[in-house]
Amino acid sequence: MVREDSFQRSVVCTLQDLYERLINYVPPPIMDARGSVGNGSIFSKVSGLFGSPVKSVPVNNPKGLYLYGDVGTGKTMLMDLFFDTLLIERKRRIHFHAFMLDIHARIHKLKREISKTYDPIPPIAADLANDAFVLCFDEFQVTDIADAMILRRLVDELFNRGVIMVTTSNRHPDELYKNGIQRKSFIPCIERLKERCQVQSLNSGTDYRKLARITSGLYFTPLNEQSSTGIDDVFNMLTRGRAVYETKLEFWGRSLQVPHACGDVAKFTFEQLCCQPLGAADYLELTKHYTTIILTDIPRMSLKLKNEARRFITLIDALYDTKTILVCSAEVPIKELFTTEEDLNPTYHELLDDLNLNAKEHKSSSIFTGVEEIFAFERAVSRLMEMQGQEWISKIILKIRSNNSTKSARPTIEYVS
Repeated sequence: MVREDSFQRSVVCTLQDLYERLINYVPPPIMDARGSVGNGSIFSKVSGLFGSPVKSVPVNNPKGLYLYGDVGTGKTMLMDLFFDTLLIERKRRIHFHAFMLDIHARIHKLKREISKTYDPIPPIAADLANDAFVLCFDEFQVTDIADAMILRRLVDELFNRGVIMVTTSNRHPDELYKNGIQRKSFIPCIERLKERCQVQSLNSGTDYRKLARITSGLYFTPLNEQSSTGIDDVFNMLTRGRAVYETKLEFWGRSLQVPHACGDVAKFTFEQLCCQPLGAADYLELTKHYTTIILTDIPRMSLKLKNEARRFITLIDALYDTKTILVCSAEVPIKELFTTEEDLNPTYHELLDDLNLNAKEHKSSSIFTGVEEIFAFERAVSRLMEMQGQEWISKIILKIRSNNSTKSARPTIEYVS
C-alpha cells in the first residue's frame, strides 16, 4: 500500500526525467576492454584482455541517481518502480552485496585462468557494460578495504563505458567508507559518483516499515519455554510431519551445514548462522534453496558481539532482498536487539597495538566505535519490523502458491489514494 508522500513524489519526478532521457538514448556500442568495438572474433576477444582502459564518458550520456536517506522511507520501492517500468533490455537490478560477490568471483576466475598479476578490472567492466548499460544497486555501501580498492577503479571504468547508475544508500556519498583504512585512495571514487549521479535525499522522517500493522506472530520473545514451544509449533506446521534431515550445501568450493531441513524450510540457531565465519555468499546461497528460515536464540547484541552483529545484519539484508520468510526467537523485542555499550576487550587491545593506535585514537576509528554496525543495525531493525507484518508474509505466500515466486521477485505494489 502506497501513501501520499511529497518527498517520494520529488524523487519520482527525478526518475521520470531519467526515464524520458533513456527513451531516446542510444547506448554506446559494445566495447572490449580497451574501448574498441568488438566484432565477436577470437582476435577481438583476446585483444580485449590487454591495452589501456577507456578514458572518457560517452557524449550525451545521462546522469544517474544516487538516492540516500533514512531507513524505511521508500528508496528501494522507488528504484524498483523505475527499474520495472524501464522498457529496455540491457538493464540489471541487484543488491550491492550480491554485486560485489559477483565481482570478486570474476576477479578470482580471470586471475586463475590468465595470471595472478593480470589486471581484471577493464574486462570485467566491459562485460558488465555489455550486459547492462543501466545498473540499479540496492543498498550501496562500502565497509571493507578490499571492496573499496576494487570500486575506486571499477566505478570509473563503468562510467567511461556509458553505464548509467541508479542506486540507493543510507549514506550520502561523502559518508561512504568513513574512517576506513586508506580512505584517501577511495575519495576519487566518491567524487566520480557525485559527478555522474544526481545526489538526492529522501528523508521524510517516516519509516513506513515501522507503521502500525497486523503482526504475523513469527517473532518470539523472550527466550523461554513458551517461545520454544511457539517455534516448534511453527516448524511442525511448515514441515507437516515430513522427515526432517541434516544436509550440506556445496557452492564456490565452500560448504554450509544445514542442521534441520525439510523441503523449502531450514532451521538454525543464532550460533550456527552468526557465530561462524559466514558471509553474504553463504546467506544468499541459503535463500536459493529455502523460502523460510527459522532462526532461534538471538541474543541482545552489544559491541562485545560485534562480529556476530555484522553477520546478523548481513543475514537480514540477504533474507529481505530475496523476500525470504523469517521466523525467529530472541532474547528481547526487535527494537532492543542492539545496544551500544562499549567494552574494549583484550583482543581489541592487541589490535590497537598492531595498528599503532593509542587508547584515545581508537575512539575515532569505526573499527572500535561500532558506528558502521549501529548505522546498519537501524536498517536491520526496520526491515525486521516489516518482515513480521502479515502483508509481507501474505505476498510471499501468494507468489509461492502461484508458482511465480523467483527468489528475486518483489511484492506487487498497490496504489491507493
